[in-house]
Amino acid sequence: MNNGFVQIGTHHHAGIGGENSFWPSFTDVMMVITLIFLMATSILVVRNWQLVAELQESVAAERMAAQLIESTSMENATLEERLANAEQSNSILRLRLLKKAEELANAQIAIRDQDSSLASLQQQNRELQSSLEQTRAELDAVNLEINAATSQFNEMAQQIALLNQKLAQQQAQGDQARSELESARVEIAELSASSSQQQQNISQLTQEKKLLAHEISAYNQQLLTLKGDYETIKSKYEELIKPARSAKGKHIAQVYYVKDDSGTVIRYRQPGDTEFSRLSLVEVEERLTKLKREYGKDLYIKIIIPENSGLTYNEAWEFMRHLLVKYDYYYQD
Repeated sequence: MNNGFVQIGTHHHAGIGGENSFWPSFTDVMMVITLIFLMATSILVVRNWQLVAELQESVAAERMAAQLIESTSMENATLEERLANAEQSNSILRLRLLKKAEELANAQIAIRDQDSSLASLQQQNRELQSSLEQTRAELDAVNLEINAATSQFNEMAQQIALLNQKLAQQQAQGDQARSELESARVEIAELSASSSQQQQNISQLTQEKKLLAHEISAYNQQLLTLKGDYETIKSKYEELIKPARSAKGKHIAQVYYVKDDSGTVIRYRQPGDTEFSRLSLVEVEERLTKLKREYGKDLYIKIIIPENSGLTYNEAWEFMRHLLVKYDYYYQD
C-alpha cells in the first residue's frame, strides 16, 4: 500500500528479471535539483531584500545626521552673529553713556557757576541792604540836625520879634540859618533819592535773580528736549539711509580698546585666530588692510570698548569711527 502518495523512484513497470529498479530515475534527480535551486534562490532573494532594507535605513540615518549637523552649524553661526551684534550694541551703548556722563558733568559745572553767580548777587544784595540801613541812619541824624536847626530858627525868629533894634544882625543870622536849612533840605532830598535808587537796584537784582533761575530751568528743559530730538532724528536718518549693520555672512575682525596706567591697550583677533593678540594701532591697521584686500565688502569690524575702559567719549568715538570708516564693509562706498 502506498496510502495515496507517489513513491519517488518507483515505477510500475517490469525491469530486468521482472523486479523493480533500485536506482532513481533521471526525472527524480532533476526534480530534487530544481527544488534545491528554488529554495536557495528564495533564501538569496529574502536575504538580498533584508540587505536592501538595512541599506535604505542606513542612508536615511546618514541623511538625518547630515541635516542635524547642518542645522547645528546654522544655529551656531546665528548665535555667533547675535553675540557679535549684541557686543557691538553694548559698545555703542557704553559710548552713549560716556557722552551722557560728560554732558551731565558739563551741565553740573554750569550750574555750579550759576550758583556762584547767585551767591555773589546775594552778597551784593546784603551789602546794599547794609548800605541802605547806614543811609537810613544818616538820614535820621540829618533829621535830628534839621529839627535842631528848626529850633534854632524859631529862637532866632523870637529874638527878631523881641529885638527889632538888632534886626540887621538877626536878619543876617536868619539868612545864614535859612541857608543852612536849605542845604540840609537839599541833602535830605539827595539822600532820599539815593535811598530810592538803592531800593530800585535791590528790586532789580531780585528780579534778575528770578529771571536767571527761570532761564536755567528753561535751558535744562531745552537741553533735554534737544537731546531727545537728536537721538530720534539720528535713528530715523540711519534707518532711512542704510539697512541695519549686521555680521551675518561676514568675516569678523575684533578690536578690544581700553586705557590703563601704562597707556592705551589694543588687543586684536581676526578670522582664524584662537585668542586675542596685543598689538599697536599701526600693526592692527596693517592686518586690517590685508583683510580688506582679501575680503573686501565682507569684512565686519567689531569694536569692543568695555565698561570702565578709562576712555572719554571723544577718545572712544574717534577710535571707533576711524577703524569703521576705513575698513568696515558698512561704511565703504
